Amino acid sequence: MGEISQGKVLEFFAAANSYSGFKSYFDKIFSSEEYDRIFLLKGGPGTGKSSFMKSISKAFCQDKYEKELIYCSSDPRSLDGVIISANGKKIAVIDSTSPHERDAKIPGAVDEIINLGEHLDIGWLTANRETIISKSKSKANAYKNAYSYLKIAGSANEFIKYCYLNKFNISRAKNKAECILQDIPHSENGKINTRLVSSFGRGGEYRLNTLSHLSGRHIAVCGDRDLSNIFLGFVFDIIKNREVNILHLPCALDPYSTDGLYLPDFGLTISCETGGDVNSEEMFDLSDIDLDKIKKAKDIRSMAIEESKRWFVIASDIHFSLEEIYGQAMNFYKNESLIKEKIQEIGIIFEKER
Repeated sequence: MGEISQGKVLEFFAAANSYSGFKSYFDKIFSSEEYDRIFLLKGGPGTGKSSFMKSISKAFCQDKYEKELIYCSSDPRSLDGVIISANGKKIAVIDSTSPHERDAKIPGAVDEIINLGEHLDIGWLTANRETIISKSKSKANAYKNAYSYLKIAGSANEFIKYCYLNKFNISRAKNKAECILQDIPHSENGKINTRLVSSFGRGGEYRLNTLSHLSGRHIAVCGDRDLSNIFLGFVFDIIKNREVNILHLPCALDPYSTDGLYLPDFGLTISCETGGDVNSEEMFDLSDIDLDKIKKAKDIRSMAIEESKRWFVIASDIHFSLEEIYGQAMNFYKNESLIKEKIQEIGIIFEKER
């Protein structure tokens, strides 16, 4: 993830393990109509999809290219996608396998499927069929258990939000929001883009430092994280009515809560931080709230999240073992040849006039 230091590379997630199951934003982020070309990588675990994308990204590291690196929500060391922009053109290479599976929506004209599975030794895999089936079933069961515990955590989270929302002082919050947004005029035809800077998986909650690399003014909302998310969601609703361009950053675990906002046309970032300019607790009347009930609900949420994390560790360990099996059956020399071919093809696309 060191490429961010170059200044023209931004890091995000495009999916998340959430209270309501696996949540993918791939359809929003990788809408075919918005790209000149999308390469859809297919193939089993360990066939080199992430390495393929890293090689493509490395090949276009000059200053004239702007890039977004999309990391895997379960394993931030692995890529799920790379977006490269230059000369008014935009190209993406994405992992289009489960759990964010997709086919070519505009075949040929935009979307191109690259099946790395064609380079597998099928005979070798067939000989290891029973092991692969057994591990795949165990992985699916581990993920099922992980999401079951996240569902429990989500129920506790909804109770916590319900308690706090009943104490939300809308008038006070509106005044503070209007103060923050006083230099943001009403516009027309503004677009809302969605990205994530946080994820949840085997390592627990993980947060990218992308927001600190966005240029402009930063407003940090501090205080209890649950309160900050509610206030940021309120600010988001106000900004939407002004119809400006917005980069919306939902929470990973709770996709219906807001983690941060970025207004690119005004260089303004508003996000939850440990210390900052706005104390979210000032937007709530907490003097008579039942803190004991909220504490118990937070304890339940925390315990369920920890148990979910334990199952994500089990699931990812099994996934890594499947990657090793498929990796032994893979002809990576053919991948290298294909990577060189696609790098040349992408370069030609960027050089062509529209």
